[in-house]
Amino acid sequence: MKTLLRASLVAVLALAAPAAWAAEPFCGTNHHITRLQAERADPNGRILIAAHRGGHLAAPENSRAAIAEAIAEKADIIEIDVRVTTDGVPYVMHDRTLDRTTNGAGSNADITYAQLRALRLKGSAESPPTLQELLVTSCGKALVDLDMKTDKVAPVLAVVEGLGMAEQVILFDSESETLRAGRRLVPGLPVMTRLRADGPRLEEINRGLAPVAIVHGDPRSLTRAASAAIAALPARIWANALGDTDTVLAQGDEAETCRRLADLRAMGVSVIQTDYPAALRKALRQCRISGD
Repeated sequence: MKTLLRASLVAVLALAAPAAWAAEPFCGTNHHITRLQAERADPNGRILIAAHRGGHLAAPENSRAAIAEAIAEKADIIEIDVRVTTDGVPYVMHDRTLDRTTNGAGSNADITYAQLRALRLKGSAESPPTLQELLVTSCGKALVDLDMKTDKVAPVLAVVEGLGMAEQVILFDSESETLRAGRRLVPGLPVMTRLRADGPRLEEINRGLAPVAIVHGDPRSLTRAASAAIAALPARIWANALGDTDTVLAQGDEAETCRRLADLRAMGVSVIQTDYPAALRKALRQCRISGD
């Protein structure tokens, strides 16, 4: 009997193996992603909405549930914070410590994969997710901004490429050298640089990275000249609604929300990161600012 079962299993695996070896990457493209990729490449297109740490009005931030919430709210881009365990597993968590978001305490600098799996996100039975888990959830449904909280680029991009999602992510770091390291591994990888008023000039942060998909700015750094130079690359401009703009958005102050959104648009901003993706989409329509 055991011999028969073993022979049957071998036969099944032999039949399945050629199909598995010939399979497409886990996450191929689709019409929705193709449209988002085209829009990402068009600085003159509609404003794209980025969900900060996923959609976390009902779910814990940077969780699988937060990704599902952001997708349900039709975010174009989902921002997540990426770290790597000491044994090489990319995972997602914003803080350098465990206290605020998990049932653990102390630094996460030396955390192992096993220790990560033993934790639970506050208010959830879910453990802090791996990058692979979140990308599997977002696959084909939204672009993903990988906000790098680590310089260990190789294991992060191994996960991205292994899922066939190099064109569905945007690699972001305030330090352009991290982005250059990513480009050396994946030459066509979309990247987002960070422009600060008190930091290096646009030419320096973008050095060796053309084409740059997006430049992350703010009201201080996005001068008229800087915005024009970014548009000429051409690249999209990312700015945050986090803080005061999100506050008036959540309060339903339509006049003040419209004023603030118009100010961002005047700076050339074409990607807005928010904690309220659905409310922002509605406000863009109400304010008759370039949206859907």
